[in-house]
Amino acid sequence: MLPSTRHPRAFTLIEMLVVMAVIAILAALILSINGLVQSKAARTRADVEIRALSAGCDSYKADNGSFPQNAETDKLDPRSNGISSSYEIASKFLYVELSGDTNANGRNEPGASPPEGKNYLPDFFTPQRLSGTQATSGAMTSVTYIKDPYGNSYGYSTKGAAAEQQYRIDVSKDSTKQRPAGVGYNPSFDLWSTAGKNVDPVTGDLGTAKDITNTWVKNW
Repeated sequence: MLPSTRHPRAFTLIEMLVVMAVIAILAALILSINGLVQSKAARTRADVEIRALSAGCDSYKADNGSFPQNAETDKLDPRSNGISSSYEIASKFLYVELSGDTNANGRNEPGASPPEGKNYLPDFFTPQRLSGTQATSGAMTSVTYIKDPYGNSYGYSTKGAAAEQQYRIDVSKDSTKQRPAGVGYNPSFDLWSTAGKNVDPVTGDLGTAKDITNTWVKNW
């Protein structure tokens, strides 16, 4: 009697489809988890950077008597502006004031004339945290704004501070004056990242207060 010859059994089409579906589901789960991990890491980094910038602002105030402030930061209001591209001028001003890099060329020059200011965060302003022009070596040659982990500009506002300053002037003349409400979030400064969530640049719609609370990384 001749031995029976058994041919190896091939996968059926249905079995192959099942295997492919399982692989697709596992891949989707891995990508989803990876996305969540990256998002959490970016938010954590933004929170740490905001704390560092806030500490720099406190040191600046200790030396200068006030937080970094100019007409642009007085104008910017996080309550009504969620477009990170419009934060860049105020963000650059904050960089110049905290870094002492008066000409915003990405480096401090001891022999500059006029002399450059004090760098309150000497280890913070690396090329990875700044947006602007970089040389082939990776060094900055000009700075446009302080960059958050999502690649956008940090927001920096002193609108609340300006309102508080005006209130103190007004109340010294008229004790019945009321402190203004709904102007900025802090009477010192507001510092935030939109966490990569920008509003419609056409309508300028910021979204609901709940959106801001749950999405932005901020100091209020």
